[in-house]
Amino acid sequence: MAAEWLLKTGKHSKYISYRKILYHRFFVGLLLFIVISLVFTVVFNEFSGSSPRIDVYQTVNLDATSVAAIKVSAGSLEAPPRVGNCTYSDCFDVYRCGRGGHDKITIYIYPLRDYQTETGNSISQFSKEFYLILDTIKHSKYYTPNPEEACILVPSIDTLNQHSFSSKHVSQALQSLPHWNNGENHLIFNMLPGTAPNYNTVIDLNTSKAIIAGAGFNTWTFRYGFDVSIPVYSPMAEKIDSTQPEEKKYLIISTQLNIPQHYLEELQNIASSSNDLLLLGRCKTENTDFSKRCEYTTGRQFEYPSILKEGMFCLVVRSARLTQAILMDILASQCIPIVIADSVVMPFNSHIDWNKLALFLPENNIKSLVKIVYSVSKERRGELYWQLRWAFDRYFASIEKITLTALEIINEKVFPLAARMYEEWNMPEHLFKICLAIQDS
Repeated sequence: MAAEWLLKTGKHSKYISYRKILYHRFFVGLLLFIVISLVFTVVFNEFSGSSPRIDVYQTVNLDATSVAAIKVSAGSLEAPPRVGNCTYSDCFDVYRCGRGGHDKITIYIYPLRDYQTETGNSISQFSKEFYLILDTIKHSKYYTPNPEEACILVPSIDTLNQHSFSSKHVSQALQSLPHWNNGENHLIFNMLPGTAPNYNTVIDLNTSKAIIAGAGFNTWTFRYGFDVSIPVYSPMAEKIDSTQPEEKKYLIISTQLNIPQHYLEELQNIASSSNDLLLLGRCKTENTDFSKRCEYTTGRQFEYPSILKEGMFCLVVRSARLTQAILMDILASQCIPIVIADSVVMPFNSHIDWNKLALFLPENNIKSLVKIVYSVSKERRGELYWQLRWAFDRYFASIEKITLTALEIINEKVFPLAARMYEEWNMPEHLFKICLAIQDS
């Protein structure tokens, strides 16, 4: 009996040992399989992963000495007209975005091409300003050479100045772009829209669903939450230094050359009856010298733009185009702008609080100009004065800063959770940190 029990116990022990060996071999084999699979995956990605894409997608060359010419046939299809009501939900494919990170857009620039009419004339003139815009994008954190990874695509056709391109032919060229898709996820830059006599407040071009980063918008043509309002660039403003006179000589200065006649007559009446407004215009003997301004009443000559520094307030008046390059000269000179243009959309209006930088006077209230200015307290004048130079240096001082500000605004519209706070956009950094410290205390 005891012998039988010992025999059974021995067999059971051998069976348990055999199962342990099987389990051990199974888990060792599984571990080896996982390790080999990981090694194979790494090696495969190393030799067949992203390296070929570097060879395929070349960085755009903006400094090419020769550019391929492309003929635009007279019978080519034009891009559809601009869609009047666009949002990021119906004119923009957000699913293209996010490949540069969860909070960063990626931007592709089409290769430079010389689009020509059938007679060999270029359909657009390539300006220095547009080159700087493209170069800024190329060297920004947003750039990608791969159109398939791009959230936004920028045509390399210069549309900054309405007078410098053929609307019909550019529309045909846009339609021929390989990724155009009715302008979806495309970005068009423009600073001088419209032509005489109407001067439309948005670029005269069939842009379909494309985003317009443009100057001169009014409240009817600007697609809020979609387009980006930018300033008219002034090369003169870049040359204005930050030095200021010890005391401002004039309360109000007007140096704008293209003021409409009915507004000009109102200002002349004010200037002839008050010393508070220095009204300057084009000198009769210097029709082509824009560095000179002459007083309407006496003919005295002043140097422009240096005279702007002598004013506490400077006028920006509605003209044929709503937005004027003189606005940038005024900001750079630390002269507080008085904007007289009822329906104008100010540059970067979605993020910059212009009530911290300027005064706004209704067009039908020009007669009360001096009275309204006198109602502004010294404290308020001081706040405007110090804020405007900071804002100019940060957002408007160069084509590069204007471009990067526009891109950051678009980035925040696509990724609103990554947006900066109102105070960060409208307050110098050291003051913002003080405010945060006070709130935390």
